[in-house]
Amino acid sequence: MDQILGSLLISFLLIGTIVGAWVWILVLFKKGIMGLIGYDRISVRQFESILVYKSGDFERTLSQGSHWIRAKNLQFVRIDTRPEVHRISQSAISFDHFSLNLLYVARTQIIDAKASFESTQNLRDDVFVQLQSTVKNVCRLKPRVEIQLDQETFGASVKDAANLALRNFGCACLTFELLQTDSAGPVADLSDKRMGFGPH
Repeated sequence: MDQILGSLLISFLLIGTIVGAWVWILVLFKKGIMGLIGYDRISVRQFESILVYKSGDFERTLSQGSHWIRAKNLQFVRIDTRPEVHRISQSAISFDHFSLNLLYVARTQIIDAKASFESTQNLRDDVFVQLQSTVKNVCRLKPRVEIQLDQETFGASVKDAANLALRNFGCACLTFELLQTDSAGPVADLSDKRMGFGPH
């Protein structure tokens, strides 16, 4: 009886050793030597950054490539840094008080992954609103004719102003193109017509 129990014990130990060795071999092939000592391999693609937080506190940003990290107590946030295109239609008032209907395309990109993640819950919406606000502010500084006839200068002014405004969100305005500008007439005339004071 003792001999049978001894044989069973040896068999279980042998099976456990084989299974354990097989698991180590699998981990070795899957994760490499670093995986055997508790490291995880984190791959960062060309168009993204990864933010590393430890117990809720920012620790560092991982750049493109492969990184071996002990992942215990760490949280990882992937940020897509590819450029994004915004096609926007809005109204604005020129310096000489003309109402304008504008159609433009702006191309933005994240340049500071940490700022883009921590500054807002919805980056796209905030960038959209900031672009609209910037266009309105630039329009207030320029007469209607200049906006309509010199779209390249207007676009450059908006791009520069947008870069300053978007910096707090970790973004930059790469390009700005004014596609269409229609004038709805002087603001005073429009107000008079709504009130019924226009000429008959």
